[in-house]
Amino acid sequence: MPDKPKKMLCCAILKDEIEHILKDENVEIRYLDPALHVDLKKLLSAVTNAIQAYDDKENLTLIFGTGCHMEMEELAARNGCRCIEARNCIEMLLGEKMAEMDKEARTFYLTTGWLNNWRQIFEEGLHWDKVDARQNFGGYDRIVLLDTGLVPFDDEKILEFFDFAEVPIEIVPIDLENLRKLLTA
Repeated sequence: MPDKPKKMLCCAILKDEIEHILKDENVEIRYLDPALHVDLKKLLSAVTNAIQAYDDKENLTLIFGTGCHMEMEELAARNGCRCIEARNCIEMLLGEKMAEMDKEARTFYLTTGWLNNWRQIFEEGLHWDKVDARQNFGGYDRIVLLDTGLVPFDDEKILEFFDFAEVPIEIVPIDLENLRKLLTA
């Protein structure tokens, strides 16, 4: 009898990376909208409801950072599932490299998932206009766009986000090894 598939409940912000890493694995993945993060009550409710839909919770891993919601670890423990050991999606990708990069400059990080969803998150979800963006991004020296090589960047989207944030954007190539370790542990 074949092994039961692993089950993962994930934020869709890393969908391309997760599917690339797990393409040959026996895993069932359900994604939740990344814009849920702008409303912590909605995020907690959506994750809770999604967990309740699983019969086999001890075989379920939450691919959400422990910092995405202050109750994420408790929610996982209370339901008998596992929570990935990272504070957020950027730490999932970078691991210890994130602390090194943070020492270089005050950095806001983007992935292709963030770049493709920034309007939904910042404009529609948080209702930020240009003034709000400038106030919130003004404390950063740079924006680092993490390039995994999986999804081509749209130069127009990069320019649109730069126009919104008004902070220089650097593209930094990265590998997927840290995320691979976390997903296959």
